[in-house]
Amino acid sequence: MNKRKSITDYSIFCHDNLVIFDFFLPLTHEGKLKNSLDILFYKDSVIKRLKSIDSKVLQQYFSREAEESDEEYLQSISAWVSTNFSGYSINHVYGRYRAKELCNLQQAYRYIENGDNYLIDETTAVARFIFPCGESRIVSGQSFEPDFEKIDETDSKDLQREYNKIRFLFFKLFVQNIVQIANEEDEIWMMESGMRHRLYSWRVK
Repeated sequence: MNKRKSITDYSIFCHDNLVIFDFFLPLTHEGKLKNSLDILFYKDSVIKRLKSIDSKVLQQYFSREAEESDEEYLQSISAWVSTNFSGYSINHVYGRYRAKELCNLQQAYRYIENGDNYLIDETTAVARFIFPCGESRIVSGQSFEPDFEKIDETDSKDLQREYNKIRFLFFKLFVQNIVQIANEEDEIWMMESGMRHRLYSWRVK
């Protein structure tokens, strides 16, 4: 007897604000990247990393109750991490790059004849982290019929604090790990989008 699959009755939730970080690394670093980031899926590793942060700096982003012990305070931040940092995705991007200054075709052939590269084909692993910022809201019950909305370009103070928390802990928990993995590269790129649009680059001096 065939059973008809029931249709799930969904409600549509929407986050109006989010923060996205994209890290661009050569594919050769993908295995080390996964191993390094996977450690941060475990509470003991997260708390160990939190303990390495100056407590005065940490309290600038995460308020502390007067009666909280050190352990209780770190546990509360760990709970925030659990809610906001749930995972990441990796995709592969195939690209071609110019390794030398722009030159004409004849000059480019000279590089090749000397065993050097003018153009380089490289596969890049892009690690993406997406963090909803602020509370979600129900857009509609069953069908996606959004109302016309006014765009508010002014962030509330609560939203700004939430954004600062995400950015601060992302740099402390994730970025430092990733940069250490790829520290032999001449340049490392990270793009931030969503609430802010920025391009960060780490370059060899």
